[in-house]
Amino acid sequence: MRMRQVVTQRNYGLLLIVFLAGAACGAGPAPDKTIYSTASNKELKQKALQVVQSIRELVDSYNKKNRELMAEFNKQDKPKIKPEEKKAIRDQWLQESDAVHDAAMRSYKEKYWAEAIVLRNELYRRLPNQPKPKDVDMIYQIPTNVLGIGLIADHLELIAKSLPDS
Repeated sequence: MRMRQVVTQRNYGLLLIVFLAGAACGAGPAPDKTIYSTASNKELKQKALQVVQSIRELVDSYNKKNRELMAEFNKQDKPKIKPEEKKAIRDQWLQESDAVHDAAMRSYKEKYWAEAIVLRNELYRRLPNQPKPKDVDMIYQIPTNVLGIGLIADHLELIAKSLPDS
């Protein structure tokens, strides 16, 4: 038991030494540097607008699927249906609608969330006089629904178009 504890402490000590040596040699990332720091304004703007287009396609896809589910629900929702059948149909629609929403949110988080934040931060770094609304910052960090994702696309497009090409 005692031997295992000594080995574990030694391993942690070695790990700490390696980490500190790496940090001292400049192995850590430079502060305020991102993958877009060396990109030209034109390249940054193009990348931001590509991400905006992809986000909008995701939102449009969600809206299309949601409209299809609503149309299907409306076809099934007849006045002559018993209340318990109506409830079952409605519950089915809500479940399917939630699944479509969750899939869209998951897709955004996996594909665009981090990219949108990094792009926004780099654009703000290059546009120091650009107003930074606090409520939009929170939506970037924690988008709660597809409407918020649409707002992110709108905001990212707005600040990207504010960036001069040169």
